[in-house]
Amino acid sequence: MGFPFPNPRYERKFIAEGFTLAEALALVRRHRAAFREAFPPRIVNNIYLDSPSRTAYYDHINGCPRRVKHRVRWYGPLDGQILQPILERKFKSGSISGKDSHALAPFQLNGQPVRASLAVALNTAALPEQLRAELNHLTPCLLNRYHRHYFVSADRKFRLTVDSDFQFAAAHSPSAKISPGRPGLPSVVLEVKFDVQCATHAELITDSLPMRLSRCSKFILGIESL
Repeated sequence: MGFPFPNPRYERKFIAEGFTLAEALALVRRHRAAFREAFPPRIVNNIYLDSPSRTAYYDHINGCPRRVKHRVRWYGPLDGQILQPILERKFKSGSISGKDSHALAPFQLNGQPVRASLAVALNTAALPEQLRAELNHLTPCLLNRYHRHYFVSADRKFRLTVDSDFQFAAAHSPSAKISPGRPGLPSVVLEVKFDVQCATHAELITDSLPMRLSRCSKFILGIESL
Protein backbone atom coordinates (compact mmCIF):
# COMPACT_ATOMS: atom_id res chain seq x y z
CA MET A 1 0.00 0.00 0.00
CA GLY A 2 1.36 3.42 -0.92
CA PHE A 3 0.88 6.62 1.06
CA PRO A 4 1.05 10.25 -0.13
CA PHE A 5 3.68 11.11 2.51
CA PRO A 6 6.93 9.63 3.89
CA ASN A 7 7.42 7.38 6.91
CA PRO A 8 3.84 6.13 7.36
CA ARG A 9 3.09 4.88 10.86
CA TYR A 10 0.42 4.55 13.49
CA GLU A 11 0.41 6.73 16.60
CA ARG A 12 -1.65 5.76 19.64
CA LYS A 13 -1.92 8.30 22.48
CA PHE A 14 -2.96 7.58 26.04
CA ILE A 15 -3.79 10.01 28.84
CA ALA A 16 -2.31 8.79 32.12
CA GLU A 17 -5.16 9.95 34.34
CA GLY A 18 -4.47 9.26 38.00
CA PHE A 19 -0.81 8.47 37.37
CA THR A 20 2.16 10.54 38.46
CA LEU A 21 5.08 10.74 36.07
CA ALA A 22 7.05 8.31 38.24
CA GLU A 23 4.15 5.83 38.24
CA ALA A 24 3.73 6.07 34.46
CA LEU A 25 7.45 5.47 33.90
CA ALA A 26 7.42 2.50 36.27
CA LEU A 27 4.48 1.01 34.37
CA VAL A 28 6.32 1.35 31.07
CA ARG A 29 9.45 -0.28 32.45
CA ARG A 30 7.39 -3.26 33.70
CA HIS A 31 5.52 -3.66 30.40
CA ARG A 32 5.46 -7.11 28.76
CA ALA A 33 7.21 -5.65 25.68
CA ALA A 34 10.32 -5.04 27.81
CA PHE A 35 10.60 -1.35 26.99
CA ARG A 36 14.01 0.20 27.64
CA GLU A 37 15.08 3.81 27.41
CA ALA A 38 16.23 4.59 23.87
CA PHE A 39 18.23 7.64 24.96
CA PRO A 40 18.20 10.18 27.80
CA PRO A 41 15.09 12.31 28.40
CA ARG A 42 15.13 15.92 27.18
CA ILE A 43 13.06 19.07 26.77
CA VAL A 44 11.19 19.38 23.45
CA ASN A 45 10.37 22.86 22.11
CA ASN A 46 7.99 23.56 19.22
CA ILE A 47 6.80 26.61 17.34
CA TYR A 48 3.64 25.69 15.43
CA LEU A 49 2.68 27.52 12.25
CA ASP A 50 -0.84 28.00 10.98
CA SER A 51 -2.75 30.20 8.56
CA PRO A 52 -4.36 33.43 9.83
CA SER A 53 -7.72 31.64 9.61
CA ARG A 54 -6.36 28.68 11.68
CA THR A 55 -6.74 26.09 8.93
CA ALA A 56 -4.67 23.41 10.71
CA TYR A 57 -6.58 23.90 13.96
CA TYR A 58 -10.04 23.64 12.38
CA ASP A 59 -9.01 20.74 10.13
CA HIS A 60 -8.09 18.83 13.27
CA ILE A 61 -11.12 19.58 15.42
CA ASN A 62 -13.44 18.98 12.46
CA GLY A 63 -11.86 15.57 11.87
CA CYS A 64 -10.68 16.17 8.30
CA PRO A 65 -9.34 12.80 7.10
CA ARG A 66 -6.33 14.38 5.38
CA ARG A 67 -4.48 17.21 7.04
CA VAL A 68 -1.02 18.64 7.69
CA LYS A 69 0.64 20.61 10.48
CA HIS A 70 3.88 22.59 10.28
CA ARG A 71 6.22 23.17 13.21
CA VAL A 72 9.80 24.13 14.04
CA ARG A 73 11.33 21.85 16.69
CA TRP A 74 14.47 21.97 18.79
CA TYR A 75 15.69 20.51 22.07
CA GLY A 76 17.01 21.99 25.30
CA PRO A 77 16.88 25.67 26.31
CA LEU A 78 13.99 27.78 25.09
CA ASP A 79 15.85 31.07 24.69
CA GLY A 80 19.11 32.24 23.19
CA GLN A 81 20.82 30.74 20.15
CA ILE A 82 18.76 27.87 18.72
CA LEU A 83 21.50 25.78 17.15
CA GLN A 84 19.80 22.81 15.48
CA PRO A 85 16.19 23.69 14.63
CA ILE A 86 14.22 21.33 12.40
CA LEU A 87 11.20 22.22 10.27
CA GLU A 88 8.74 19.34 10.36
CA ARG A 89 5.53 18.60 8.51
CA LYS A 90 3.19 16.19 10.24
CA PHE A 91 0.80 14.44 7.85
CA LYS A 92 -2.42 12.60 8.62
CA SER A 93 -4.47 10.40 6.32
CA GLY A 94 -7.22 8.56 8.13
CA SER A 95 -5.51 6.75 11.00
CA ILE A 96 -2.05 6.81 9.37
CA SER A 97 0.50 9.49 10.23
CA GLY A 98 3.73 10.55 8.59
CA LYS A 99 6.44 13.18 8.91
CA ASP A 100 9.19 14.82 6.92
CA SER A 101 11.99 16.98 8.33
CA HIS A 102 14.25 19.74 7.03
CA ALA A 103 17.25 21.25 8.82
CA LEU A 104 17.17 25.01 9.38
CA ALA A 105 19.90 27.53 10.08
CA PRO A 106 20.33 28.62 13.71
CA PHE A 107 18.26 31.56 14.91
CA GLN A 108 17.86 33.66 18.05
CA LEU A 109 15.00 33.78 20.55
CA ASN A 110 15.69 36.61 22.95
CA GLY A 111 12.33 38.36 23.26
CA GLN A 112 12.13 39.66 19.72
CA PRO A 113 9.12 38.78 17.52
CA VAL A 114 9.16 35.05 16.77
CA ARG A 115 8.13 35.59 13.15
CA ALA A 116 11.13 37.81 12.49
CA SER A 117 13.46 35.34 14.21
CA LEU A 118 12.23 32.45 12.08
CA ALA A 119 12.13 34.34 8.79
CA VAL A 120 15.87 34.25 8.10
CA ALA A 121 16.17 30.57 9.06
CA LEU A 122 13.26 29.60 6.81
CA ASN A 123 14.30 31.81 3.90
CA THR A 124 17.87 30.49 3.82
CA ALA A 125 16.98 26.80 4.19
CA ALA A 126 17.17 24.41 1.23
CA LEU A 127 13.47 23.58 1.09
CA PRO A 128 11.34 22.03 -1.68
CA GLU A 129 9.49 24.68 -3.63
CA GLN A 130 6.08 23.27 -2.67
CA LEU A 131 6.95 23.48 1.01
CA ARG A 132 8.27 27.01 0.60
CA ALA A 133 5.00 28.00 -1.06
CA GLU A 134 3.05 26.50 1.87
CA LEU A 135 5.11 28.51 4.36
CA ASN A 136 4.22 31.76 2.60
CA HIS A 137 0.67 31.37 3.94
CA LEU A 138 1.61 30.48 7.52
CA THR A 139 2.57 32.39 10.64
CA PRO A 140 3.72 31.32 14.14
CA CYS A 141 0.70 30.69 16.35
CA LEU A 142 1.86 28.60 19.33
CA LEU A 143 5.01 27.85 21.27
CA ASN A 144 4.99 24.78 23.45
CA ARG A 145 7.51 22.73 25.37
CA TYR A 146 7.46 19.59 27.47
CA HIS A 147 9.68 16.95 29.03
CA ARG A 148 9.95 13.70 27.09
CA HIS A 149 11.20 10.19 27.98
CA TYR A 150 11.95 7.81 25.09
CA PHE A 151 11.54 4.02 25.10
CA VAL A 152 11.82 1.22 22.57
CA SER A 153 10.52 -2.35 22.87
CA ALA A 154 12.91 -5.30 23.10
CA ASP A 155 12.12 -6.28 19.50
CA ARG A 156 12.61 -2.61 18.46
CA LYS A 157 9.29 -2.59 16.59
CA PHE A 158 7.48 -0.24 18.97
CA ARG A 159 8.55 3.16 20.25
CA LEU A 160 6.93 4.77 23.26
CA THR A 161 7.27 8.29 24.61
CA VAL A 162 6.17 9.72 27.95
CA ASP A 163 5.51 13.46 27.94
CA SER A 164 4.96 15.69 30.97
CA ASP A 165 5.35 19.27 32.26
CA PHE A 166 3.47 20.89 29.38
CA GLN A 167 3.95 24.63 28.89
CA PHE A 168 2.47 27.00 26.31
CA ALA A 169 2.79 30.55 24.98
CA ALA A 170 1.29 32.53 22.11
CA ALA A 171 4.09 32.54 19.53
CA HIS A 172 2.89 35.71 17.82
CA SER A 173 3.39 37.69 21.03
CA PRO A 174 7.08 37.94 22.01
CA SER A 175 6.22 39.48 25.37
CA ALA A 176 4.05 36.52 26.38
CA LYS A 177 5.47 34.40 29.17
CA ILE A 178 5.40 30.66 28.69
CA SER A 179 3.20 29.09 31.33
CA PRO A 180 1.55 25.79 32.28
CA GLY A 181 -1.66 24.89 30.52
CA ARG A 182 -5.00 25.61 32.08
CA PRO A 183 -6.32 23.33 34.86
CA GLY A 184 -7.83 20.11 33.59
CA LEU A 185 -5.24 19.44 30.88
CA PRO A 186 -3.42 16.09 31.00
CA SER A 187 -0.30 16.00 33.16
CA VAL A 188 1.21 12.86 31.57
CA VAL A 189 0.65 11.56 28.02
CA LEU A 190 2.00 8.33 26.55
CA GLU A 191 2.34 7.73 22.84
CA VAL A 192 3.01 4.40 21.11
CA LYS A 193 4.40 4.61 17.57
CA PHE A 194 4.84 1.73 15.16
CA ASP A 195 5.21 1.03 11.47
CA VAL A 196 2.15 0.08 9.43
CA GLN A 197 3.32 -3.52 9.00
CA CYS A 198 3.37 -3.97 12.80
CA ALA A 199 -0.32 -3.11 13.22
CA THR A 200 -1.44 -6.72 13.68
CA HIS A 201 0.67 -7.00 16.85
CA ALA A 202 -0.08 -3.56 18.29
CA GLU A 203 -2.87 -4.72 20.61
CA LEU A 204 -0.34 -6.78 22.55
CA ILE A 205 1.28 -3.46 23.42
CA THR A 206 -1.66 -1.11 23.82
CA ASP A 207 -3.99 -3.48 25.68
CA SER A 208 -1.44 -3.69 28.48
CA LEU A 209 -1.63 0.05 29.15
CA PRO A 210 -4.36 0.76 31.75
CA MET A 211 -4.98 4.24 30.38
CA ARG A 212 -7.50 6.03 28.22
CA LEU A 213 -6.88 6.03 24.47
CA SER A 214 -7.21 9.61 23.24
CA ARG A 215 -6.84 11.84 20.17
CA CYS A 216 -4.83 14.14 22.46
CA SER A 217 -2.95 16.72 20.38
CA LYS A 218 -0.50 19.05 22.12
CA PHE A 219 -1.11 21.57 19.32
CA ILE A 220 -4.86 21.61 20.02
CA LEU A 221 -4.33 21.61 23.80
CA GLY A 222 -2.01 24.58 23.49
CA ILE A 223 -4.27 26.65 21.25
CA GLU A 224 -7.30 26.02 23.44
CA SER A 225 -5.42 26.62 26.71
CA LEU A 226 -4.49 30.11 25.49
